[in-house]
Amino acid sequence: MKRNVLLALGGRRSAIALRTYSSLCDRLHRELTSRILPLHFDYLHTQPSHLLSLTLADLLPGDLISSRIHTALPSVTHASRMPAGHHLAYFPPQVTLSQLLPDGTDILHSPGGPFERRLWAGGSVRFPVTGGLILNGARAVCIETIRDVIVKGRQGAEKVIVKIERRMGVVREGEEEGSIRERIWKETEDENGHATIIENRNLAFMRKKTQDELNFDRMDFDNCQRVIKPPPSPEYRLKIKPTRSLLFRFSALTFNAHSIHLDEAYTQNVEAHLARSDHTIREFDYRNVAPLYVDEPLTICGKPKSGKENVWDVWIEGKNGGLAVRGTAFTSPV
Repeated sequence: MKRNVLLALGGRRSAIALRTYSSLCDRLHRELTSRILPLHFDYLHTQPSHLLSLTLADLLPGDLISSRIHTALPSVTHASRMPAGHHLAYFPPQVTLSQLLPDGTDILHSPGGPFERRLWAGGSVRFPVTGGLILNGARAVCIETIRDVIVKGRQGAEKVIVKIERRMGVVREGEEEGSIRERIWKETEDENGHATIIENRNLAFMRKKTQDELNFDRMDFDNCQRVIKPPPSPEYRLKIKPTRSLLFRFSALTFNAHSIHLDEAYTQNVEAHLARSDHTIREFDYRNVAPLYVDEPLTICGKPKSGKENVWDVWIEGKNGGLAVRGTAFTSPV
């Protein structure tokens, strides 16, 4: 009889926990997906792209460095298209210092406490076949929308995945916000509208680590880090070593104040990582699997995807050869 009573009590507790978990999922999904994020405007000048090219130039082998890379700033009168990926140096979040959280990230996508740790889990980017935005000084916008929110993990150790869509396109001077959103943002993700670049980001928000978790992670950074075997036989390999100067310049160009990239004490004492973390990023899908650290070598690899034309498997290996980033690149014949 006692056993039946205990089982009944346990069942009630499980039901309560399940309702609490479901309530959290519903609340976060409702609150975040209804959040109207501010428009991020920018002017498509050449300087951010130029500075990013200069920052990355020494990392590339000689045959990949464009002969057009000079220290002189390119003129907008001879406009060129924005190189793939350079949109990261445009459309910074237009927030004040008071709108930054203690870790340096902004409040725009945060689900709020107790989910105070943010990690960039993965995403995708779609580029137009005709090329990127034209760097001619025109006014442009990035429209951010929280498309979905997913809660994973057991109660008390939940991970909140916030799925963000970013649509970038040219706007007219003085164009009303309603007109901008109607032209560029679309109800379904498959519709391009007047967007030139469409990017998706998956941000993971988690609870702060307990002191016991921090102590365990700090005991041996290398041994505690999971090593995932990368794909075999890459056709292309490029080994680079991101430096502190590179990390600082990239953070500045992308207006990224996240402490995990800038503050070694925060990275070690709050996130329990070995050192400050590197940034990781026609269509490119990617997933961040393990952290990469400043002043440690990494290797960018790629090979054609078996049985598929113009599709490449791409990945990044950490210093120990373990898989850190996995992605798929879709290319077009030139």
